[in-house]
Amino acid sequence: MTARTYRQTRRADTTERTREAILDAAQEVFRADPQLDPSLEAVAARAGVSTRTVIRQFGSKEGLLEAAIAAGVEATQATRRAEPGDVEGAVRAIATHYEVMGDEVMRWLALADRLPVVRRVTELGTKSHHEWVEEVFAPDLDGLPRGERRERRAALATATDVYVWHLLRRREGLGREATREAMRALVEAARSTGARR
Repeated sequence: MTARTYRQTRRADTTERTREAILDAAQEVFRADPQLDPSLEAVAARAGVSTRTVIRQFGSKEGLLEAAIAAGVEATQATRRAEPGDVEGAVRAIATHYEVMGDEVMRWLALADRLPVVRRVTELGTKSHHEWVEEVFAPDLDGLPRGERRERRAALATATDVYVWHLLRRREGLGREATREAMRALVEAARSTGARR
């Protein structure tokens, strides 16, 4: 490796680390801001860079928030991963995810009608949840006629939705294990939804 190539590689690594630090900072500041509308200055300060660096990396506040949302969705998908057909693992993964993020997601949902960027987050979250249901519950969905598949997927998506977790955990006051068991029971019922007798 030549000295020039080494310098270019090192510069690219530094740029990537800076980008990741800004994205992490944007997500932290976004979550901490009651209005979910952080300033570029707040993100730059949290990342330890200048506002100009943030703009150079992402072009605008909008570009930064779009990239932060995409990174957040990707990270969320990783925390909810379960093998197709592993119902126990799927319920455990989603309930654990909601223990960490559920209250925050409910706050976002409450603000979605007022803030376009938050609406995009919640829309991406809904899309991601449906994709997760399709993947994890594929053995329960594959081969069903179109109408039955749609009904079953809707029931499975609902049984594993953050609203269900919130109702069980916060409104009804169930503990973590009891909430998970209640969600599992709902999932088991949903697995036969749409079956024609």
